[in-house]
Amino acid sequence: MRGRGPEWATILRLLGAVTDTSCNVVLVEGEPGIGKSLLLAEAAAVAAARGTAVASGRADELGRLTPLGPLLSALEEAPALTPVGRSDFPDGPGLLMWLAERVKTALERRTEPGPLLVTLDDLQWADPATLMVLRTLPSRLASRPLAWLLARRTTSGPGECDRLFDLLEEEGAARLLLRPLDDATVAEVVSDALNAAPGQELAELSAQAGGNPFLLIELLTGLREENAVRMSSGVARLTGTALPRRVHTAVRRRLGEVSTKTRHLLEATAVLGRSFSPTYAAELLGETPAALLPSLEEALAADVLVVTSDELTFRHELLWRSIVETVPAPVLRALQHQIERSPPDRPAAGPRGADGTAAEALVILALLAWDEGRLSRGLDLAREAVELPNAGRHPQPRAVLATMLIDLWLLDEAEAVLTSAEAEAVGQPAWSAEIPVLRARLDLAACRFGSAIKQGEAGLSAAGTMDDPVLASSALSVLGTASLRAGDLPRAIRYLESDLARGSRDAPPYTRLRSELAAGQISEARGGAASGMSSLSRVYDALPRHTGVLTSEPTAAAWLVRMAMALRDERRADVVVDAAEGIAWRNPLLPNLAVSAVHARGLRDRDPEALGRAMAGHADPWARASAAEDLGVLLSADAGARDLAVDSFNSALVCYASVEAIRDAARVRGRLRMLGERRRHWVRTEHPLLGWASLTATERTVCDLVAQGLTNRQAAEQMFISEHTVAFHLRQIFRKLDIHSRVELARISVQEGVHPDR
Repeated sequence: MRGRGPEWATILRLLGAVTDTSCNVVLVEGEPGIGKSLLLAEAAAVAAARGTAVASGRADELGRLTPLGPLLSALEEAPALTPVGRSDFPDGPGLLMWLAERVKTALERRTEPGPLLVTLDDLQWADPATLMVLRTLPSRLASRPLAWLLARRTTSGPGECDRLFDLLEEEGAARLLLRPLDDATVAEVVSDALNAAPGQELAELSAQAGGNPFLLIELLTGLREENAVRMSSGVARLTGTALPRRVHTAVRRRLGEVSTKTRHLLEATAVLGRSFSPTYAAELLGETPAALLPSLEEALAADVLVVTSDELTFRHELLWRSIVETVPAPVLRALQHQIERSPPDRPAAGPRGADGTAAEALVILALLAWDEGRLSRGLDLAREAVELPNAGRHPQPRAVLATMLIDLWLLDEAEAVLTSAEAEAVGQPAWSAEIPVLRARLDLAACRFGSAIKQGEAGLSAAGTMDDPVLASSALSVLGTASLRAGDLPRAIRYLESDLARGSRDAPPYTRLRSELAAGQISEARGGAASGMSSLSRVYDALPRHTGVLTSEPTAAAWLVRMAMALRDERRADVVVDAAEGIAWRNPLLPNLAVSAVHARGLRDRDPEALGRAMAGHADPWARASAAEDLGVLLSADAGARDLAVDSFNSALVCYASVEAIRDAARVRGRLRMLGERRRHWVRTEHPLLGWASLTATERTVCDLVAQGLTNRQAAEQMFISEHTVAFHLRQIFRKLDIHSRVELARISVQEGVHPDR
């Protein structure tokens, strides 16, 4: 294939080694029209010529309503419909598991006669179930003569499909990014299409396609159809300046992928030039910049616009020209007159700079996505904002990214973001004030309640100095929750009352709802479920839209369901469960969300199996204890399940005790006493807080295994615990020993008598 030599060589290696389990997945990605579909079609043709069976499928926007649609169509398996009256037929998550096994069985059957190539195109539109199945099927079927060729469209910011590609690449998949054709290849394509070398004007026009093969071919075909080129002495020259109708048709089709509102925005801003300022675009349209953000995000996601250092730019000059040329003449004149009356001002150079403007726009988009429950999209936009040049001078992107990472329990990455931010906070009072609050959030997520209180107090003091009520409210919310977890209810109540007195109306919905959730938890601890519910009406009412609040902690959804069920309010319990399952469905590659949804569903349906899965799946030890306690409460109502209830309460007690959740542990001991079981409340003796002597027996075992070079997963298998638990112990070890790497841990282990080489 012209201009795709290295990429085609990778495809040929895949086809030549279908039975080689070390390399059976190739990932192809690129902008719309870059040649992904052609590459897949050529690969399928070569595979078929070599005797390899081919199963080809494609995702589309409307097909997202059909779980596993691309795979089922590729394998010629009809989507299943639940038979009427069949109570034994699976539904919900069970249906997805059944369909996934059906796909696996079909692939095993198709590979029995010989090798099989599966090609799936346009996976950016794949339904979440397809992405989840593709996450595991290549490794589960690695022993089969099966090759995968997966393609997706890149967008302005990565989403779930990009995360899938990242994970598959980590497991050994080859990843091909189809880049625009270079100038030499473009010249060859023009010469081949027109049987003549391009003249200067034709070469310049062809360059406006930006190396995009689809746009280039549409341009050349249109010019030939309309006799817009003439041949002279073996050179092809243009006879006019207008773009051919075929290009306008292709651009209209492309703009058909966005909403009418976004298309109108693109038509208006195109008149400003190929690049434009979002601020001036809002002024031109009589809107606020915030009102334009959803349309701008859609245009960025469709790859029509791209973010440059100071403005937004139409990706291809040819596309921009087509939009301008097809704007009706009266509308074009009106827009041009409006621009002449109020010409745009370019951003002035200064401390903020253009990168600050772009970063702030991306942050707003990230927060909008997060608030609506599109967590992966919000997280990726926040990462993109942080990665802009000079974005480190602007605290908001890093603060937003750190908060999102903490809420998703991606604590190692959050730690890296905060460590980097601390180095850049010197001389920036606002940023310096926010770091302690973020540190407090991180400590709270890691169940370091004492440290969270200390950091939160520092953040509260800094917020007072800065006269920042929103930051103060965030600090008080963390302080109240950390105090409650640490067993200090009076302190938690003081923070709650202070937050209610000082809370800011200027805080975004996510921050306000987080504070109200914390207030409800503290009120419930003080006065029972009825007292807690009085603080939560706005949280329940906001859930159909503002689902991001359910990520404020792993058990937020479960707690809201527990409160509603305690007051027999099943309608509100259903609202929470629907919101939790919806957010997990939209973000399939964030497994913590699925566990939280299972926990909430288990409480709503009084399902011990679901609560057991939640107990096993929670990465947060406090959340794991909460699920174990919920399971124990459910089982204790059944006289025949007393022993199982005791086991569950024992598990909860161990987990609560491991993070020094004194009040919660005391509550579980009370539940055990009601079942006739007594657990002594051991008083902690004098014990070092830091240094090697402060390590527990479990922590020393983790040190031993890690010093031998074992990964977290390998250590977990040796200790019969989860990988997340090993990671938790490692963070505790690093904190106690004041170190930051496994190399330092190995050195200290040797000094203390642990032998890594044994």
